[in-house]
Amino acid sequence: MYIVLTTVMVLSALTGVCCTACLLYSYLLRPYTTQGTWAVVWGFGGGEGLEQRVRSLVWLQSCGLLRCNLVLADVSLDERGRALAVRLAGRYPGLTLCTRQELERRLKDE
Repeated sequence: MYIVLTTVMVLSALTGVCCTACLLYSYLLRPYTTQGTWAVVWGFGGGEGLEQRVRSLVWLQSCGLLRCNLVLADVSLDERGRALAVRLAGRYPGLTLCTRQELERRLKDE
């Protein structure tokens, strides 16, 4: 019983060390500034998968692993997809909703 408990404790400690090392390594590799860095989520149709993609990027931002401007580009969203996009833009303050033409204009201006 002692050997099993010791093995479980050692494996738990090793897992913790590996997770901490991965987290510190990812902090070293993340972009340092946000100027000129954009994460664009393209919206098509009814917005299938749109919320999941936006939530994953927002989650990465909240962890400090992603430093960039989040843009939700309305390429060809229908009414249901557009309503979802507006709701997502209202829920997450760092998310900008724009059309494809507006996005092209913004990228050219920057």
